Formats: sequence, C-alpha cells, structure tokens
Amino acid sequence: GGRMRLLLRTAALAAACLMTGPLSAAESPGLAERIAGLEPFIGAYPPSFANEAEAKVVIERYDALKRDLDAQLDKAPGDLELLFLRGELQALGHNVDRKGAWDGATADLQKVLRAQPKHVPALLVLGRLWVNSRPDLAPKAENLFRAAQCFTGEQPLEEAQRGLFFTFYYQGRMQAALQQSEYLVKTWPDDARYRSLRDTAKS
Repeated sequence: GGRMRLLLRTAALAAACLMTGPLSAAESPGLAERIAGLEPFIGAYPPSFANEAEAKVVIERYDALKRDLDAQLDKAPGDLELLFLRGELQALGHNVDRKGAWDGATADLQKVLRAQPKHVPALLVLGRLWVNSRPDLAPKAENLFRAAQCFTGEQPLEEAQRGLFFTFYYQGRMQAALQQSEYLVKTWPDDARYRSLRDTAKS
C-alpha cells in the first residue's frame, strides 16, 4: 500500500543502518531550550531582528551555543542527541550566514539519520534546510518529508505536509503543489498561511 511505497522511497536513507539505543546527553533539555530561544529571530530567512544591537546579541548567543555543543561532542562524539541539536542549531545558523553552518547541519543530521532512520525531528529539520536553501535538493527533501510522515503514522504531521508543498513548488510540479495546498487548507483551516500558499500555486 501507500505506506510500503513510502518506505521504499526512503530505502537509500535506511539501507545498512542499525538502530541505536536510547538517546542520552543529560544536559540536552537546557540546550534544546536555548536553541528554541533563537528560533523567533533566526528560524527563517531573512532573519527577524529589531535592530543591529539585537542581531549582535542573537548571533553571540548562537556562537556561544555552538561552542558549547562542540565541546560536549568532543567528549561524546557519538551522542546522537547532541548531534541532532548541533545540526538543528546550524540549520538556524545558515539563515544568518554563519560559516560552515549549512555543511555542518547537513553532516550532523545525516549522521543521526544513518544511525536512526526513523528520527522524525532530524528528517524534518534536514528537509526544511534543503528545500529552503537549495531548490535543486527539493526531490531529496520531498523524500525526507514523506519519511517523516510515514514514520509518524496516520495522523497528519503538519510540518511534513507543509514541507511537501514547497518541494512540489520548487520542482515546478504546480498541480501537485496546488493539490497539496488544498489539503493544507482543508486540514488546518484556521491557518491563513495555507490560503496564501493556495493562491501562490494558482497564480
């Protein structure tokens, strides 16, 4: 059925991968909260700063958090939770042109997915990074979003469904993009953004 087709589409990602044990990193809740605190400012491109002073403070916080994660990973290089958090952080850093952020995010998140192909947050972050920054990677991002939905189950995963719209749009598959926008509007009718996406797909 449909689920089997989705699993087959992610076979390249999952091939020869072994599942690891539970994620660790005792300090990760604090790190995750610090990353979440950056998202209102650098969670999208262009970043959202009130002024240059705010931009400086946010970037300093980013750099400090990156140093902290680097130091922890030096001590525990195979820690998947730390790798995911650093990948997530660097995906944000790409939005403010931090050196090496795109490559670093991609490498960290791919390491997580090689070990745990069903790591839905890593699938979503990598898919979002790729489709937002490299339209030529939209087909690969599509597979990541489909995998995230597949591994979540029948309940619609909003971030994955939203991501699929952009993968279709950047591939020039406008009919698929329009159909996806209609699905978004129907499934989350209170979100005005999806009506805007539908208008974009129609134009």
